[in-house]
Amino acid sequence: MSNILAIDCCLKFTGVALMIDDNVVDSDSQDLGRLQSRELPLMTERIMRRNNLDFHDIDYIALTNGPGYFTGIRVGAAYASGLAYACGVKIIPVSSLEMLAYGLNHKKVLVLVYAGHGFVYASCKNFLDEGEYSHGQILSWLNENPDAEVISDDPDKINLGAKMLKVKPDIKALCKIAGERVNVAVSPLEIKISYYRAVI
Repeated sequence: MSNILAIDCCLKFTGVALMIDDNVVDSDSQDLGRLQSRELPLMTERIMRRNNLDFHDIDYIALTNGPGYFTGIRVGAAYASGLAYACGVKIIPVSSLEMLAYGLNHKKVLVLVYAGHGFVYASCKNFLDEGEYSHGQILSWLNENPDAEVISDDPDKINLGAKMLKVKPDIKALCKIAGERVNVAVSPLEIKISYYRAVI
């Protein structure tokens, strides 16, 4: 049993959630745009206050470590790492693509996130490694895997020409995934970002 604070800044929505003893007790998710770096600490503090917790009551911080928007990834990682270091706790890294696919029972779920310039970040558990792919590569893969269900947080932005289910990022899913893998928690000094275009 542990208290987990979850932070996601990789995609369009900025999310914060709190899980106490395997129960997600509070969460907030907002489209903050360029206000992300200013509002994220305030969102977190509000959730902690509402639940009468001090930051030193947290046992782990769950963090989506990419892929996604460059600035958002850096904002989330910087804040989570600083908070974890100050509180003396470890970080549980979780892929933003895995968070999007959480809870879907289809055998092949292809997750797509906009990467710009005709590229997407994509993964399909057991069938396609997480990475950056061109639209052509994804369409070729779909031709070979017509039984795949395709999901995205922003299908209109990707404009791939294939049928896609729109899925909103769920910060509660991040809590649940993290709760199942506290064994992979790392020091805030060891956190790695999955950006694919650059090593950060």
